Parts: sequence; C-alpha cells; structure tokens
Amino acid sequence: MRRMVFNHGLSWEDQRRRLNRVAASSKPPAGLELSTDAVAGVPVEVLTPSSRTPEGTLVHFHGGGFTVGSPALGRGWVGALALRLGLEVILPDYRLAPEYAFPAAFDDAYDVVADVLTRFPPASVAVSGDSAGANLALGAVQQRVARGESVPGSVVLVSPWLDLTVDRRADRSLVRRDPLLSPEWLATAAVAYAPGQLEDPRVSPLLGVLEGLPPVFIQGGTDDILAPDAARLATGIGEAATLSVALGMWHDFSLQVGMLAAADRALEAVVGHLAATMALSGD
Repeated sequence: MRRMVFNHGLSWEDQRRRLNRVAASSKPPAGLELSTDAVAGVPVEVLTPSSRTPEGTLVHFHGGGFTVGSPALGRGWVGALALRLGLEVILPDYRLAPEYAFPAAFDDAYDVVADVLTRFPPASVAVSGDSAGANLALGAVQQRVARGESVPGSVVLVSPWLDLTVDRRADRSLVRRDPLLSPEWLATAAVAYAPGQLEDPRVSPLLGVLEGLPPVFIQGGTDDILAPDAARLATGIGEAATLSVALGMWHDFSLQVGMLAAADRALEAVVGHLAATMALSGD
C-alpha cells in the first residue's frame, strides 16, 4: 500500500483509482442495508440494520490524507459496530483536496454533524473517524464546543492525524516501523489540503482548544507513524479521554476487522466505549 497507493510520486488520480479498487471489495457485513443519500448537501452512504430499528447514530469520516479515499474504506469497521450496537451509520463522501482545498472538507464535516445533531438526540449520536477522518471528526466537534452548540455523546478517533505542522521524519525508528504511511506522503497531502494554513486549529486540531469535549476514545498502535498525535491528544484532553494503544500495530490496523486478531480486540474496546457513553434506546 505504501508503494502502490500512498506514494507521493504518484498523481492523486492514480492513487485514488488504485485505492478505490481495493475499497471496492469492502462489502457491508450481512445484516446491514446499504443506501446512498445526502446530508446537508454532502453525499453519504448509510448503513442500517436490516432486522431492527436503529438505537443510535454513528457518523464516521474515512481517512486518506484529505486527498484520497471514500466511504467504502470504513464499511467493514463501522458495519461491525452497527451490528453490535444497533446503530445507523452515516459515511460522508466529503470533498477531497487538492481540487477542494481547506476549508471544504472541514465545512462538509461540520455541516453533516450539525444536521445529524438537529435530527437525533445528541446523546444518542457518536462521531468517529480514522486518520484524516479523525481530524475532521474532532474538528467538527471542537467547532460546536466553541460555538456553545450541542455535541455528540461520544467521539472515537482511530489513528488520528491531528497536527499537520509536524515533520514526521524526526522519529526515524517509527518511520521504519509503519508499513503504510511515509513522512513524504503526509507532507505532500498536508500541503495539498491546506497550503499555508497548517497552523490553523481547524486544520491541526491539536493546536486548538481541547476543553469541553464529550468522552473521546483514541485508538492506535505503537508502530503507527501518527502515534504521537494520539498520545498528545489524550494528554491534552485529560480525564475525558481514553487512549488504547496496541503493541506492534501500524497505522489504521483497527479497520482490519475479521482479518486481524488485534483489530477484533480493538473493535471490542470501541464497542465497550460506545455502549458506556452513548444513550442508546435499547439500554
């Protein structure tokens, strides 16, 4: 993946085409219905349990460095959560850079979260994201806190990319251990997304205000090139944060549910967090 997709020497079009071929094989688990819709003008995929009324709503933002990826990347992970907890899942297909630079993706994320929180009881809503999607998830919730608006009952961030100003080449050992992402690709994606604006807290949420957030569950691995962001966020938030780090695991390993034992264990931790923090109608 690092050579064939997340390669700064390839055009964004080539990276998207190759990643979409991989994602095309990601089907929702049996027991879920997949449909498409639009929320606040943003195209979304929606996963709904086939045989039960949803007990809560999860909004999940896919990763891909703000430049590649689609909702299909998260289907397996969110699908497992949907089945376990009886959730309806909304997967926004937010605008990608460089065609749509900041604040396009941020605005899409905020608008979707705002719309969902007006239609459902906030305590029954969770917002999640992986990698760059975790950035958008946290940024949208931070914006609502800053504006004094309602917030979701829970936030889940998987391998979050939260400070785009950091030169990831500094920790050479970590760079060697992560088989998925390279510092060069991250730097290229950051400039494509927000040229000249990397210090804006809406681009780098770690530089923003971390007080007043709902319970935040942060998941990553010791071999994740972005592991320092997860640790910094947990420290910055304090008691409202839970940090779960898997030994020897790489960036976004958690999404490999059903294929990797460590990912299955990581999923159980997320299930426990959401069950404890969301006000689900079945509780």
